[in-house]
Amino acid sequence: MVVPSLAVTEICHLLSDPVRRGGPTLAAEFCAAIADDELRVIEVTPHDYRRMSELLSAYASLRLQAVDACVIALAERFDLREVATLDQRDYLIVAPRHLPKGQRLTILPGD
Repeated sequence: MVVPSLAVTEICHLLSDPVRRGGPTLAAEFCAAIADDELRVIEVTPHDYRRMSELLSAYASLRLQAVDACVIALAERFDLREVATLDQRDYLIVAPRHLPKGQRLTILPGD
C-alpha cells in the first residue's frame, strides 16, 4: 500500500485520537509499518501538485482537502482502484480521471 508523504502527519494525528481511534500506540504502529516497508511513502511530484490544484478548483464547493486531492492524484498516477481512508464523503463524489465515467475509487476498509 502506498501513502502520500503529505498524508503521514495527518494520519498520525487521526490515529492518535484516544477517543475515536487508538491513541499514540496506533500512530506508533503506523510509523513502524512505514519503517518496516509494510507501507510505501510516495513523494509528491510537481505533476501531482498540478493535478491537486485542478481537483481543488473543480471541487471547491465540496471543500475538498489537499490531502484527499493528493490521494486521488496518486491513485490516478499509479492506476489504483482502492484507497484506505476515514474520510469517505469526498471519494464518493470525486471522479478520478483514470476510471471509467461514473466509477469511483473503492474505499477500504469496506463496510
